[in-house]
Amino acid sequence: MDRGYMWFALNNSTTDYIALSKILATSIKKFNTHNKVCIVTNEPIEDELFDYVKILKTDDSAGQEWKLSNEYKAFGLSPFTHTIKLEADMIFTQTTDWWWNQLWQHDQVFSYHCRNYKDKLIEQSYYRKLFARNNLPDVYNGLHYFRKSMKAKQFYDICKIITKQWSTVKEMVLVNCHDEQPTTDVVYALANKMQDPLQLDKVDYAWFKFMHNKLHINEIDSSFDNDNYLNPLKVNDTLYIGGYRQDRVVHYYNKDIAKDLDVRIF
Repeated sequence: MDRGYMWFALNNSTTDYIALSKILATSIKKFNTHNKVCIVTNEPIEDELFDYVKILKTDDSAGQEWKLSNEYKAFGLSPFTHTIKLEADMIFTQTTDWWWNQLWQHDQVFSYHCRNYKDKLIEQSYYRKLFARNNLPDVYNGLHYFRKSMKAKQFYDICKIITKQWSTVKEMVLVNCHDEQPTTDVVYALANKMQDPLQLDKVDYAWFKFMHNKLHINEIDSSFDNDNYLNPLKVNDTLYIGGYRQDRVVHYYNKDIAKDLDVRIF
């Protein structure tokens, strides 16, 4: 079975997503036997950590600081028959080899909701008021499986239309949306709703969710700094956040955490 992980890594003025990608790829290969990775970027890279490097022929996010406008191209750019799409600022904490036995049975599987550092399921996120106003499915693009199928292609075709026609979509389709450019989570959620309005094809695995390291998701008071308060650290290969061992894929969000963890290994 031709399978692997892919994500987009386009640097901006504040974040080196290639460096973050190396950390993510290292964690995937450390814990998994099935560990091929593909990154999509806009500059040539030679690193044995990456099995495939796809260079964008056209960068739809050129001139944008938050480079999200290319992510509808995931289906066409993936070199794998079976793909798990991620985000660069993530890290694996244990093997996920067994996931494929479940995922390959479907055309696509979305990650609904997320978990906080205590592994509590977060269904109504503080950060997703736009989702609530528009009754959008609570999906996250940072963990999405698809196989090369007509259904998955249709989904990404819808994502392309939403992205390309964003000014019309935010005015005519979404209620009270003020995003100047499309965010991938909103694009995914709207495409999901258009493709499956009654959610009859919904596949929601309890294990196919990541830990999202954001202040309000972690239910921490705004007077505290999320990462100083929870003090993420590693003991050998085990990641702890707020004293809780992390067994899921972790979306650490704060890009400095990856660097800080290098000096917090005991």
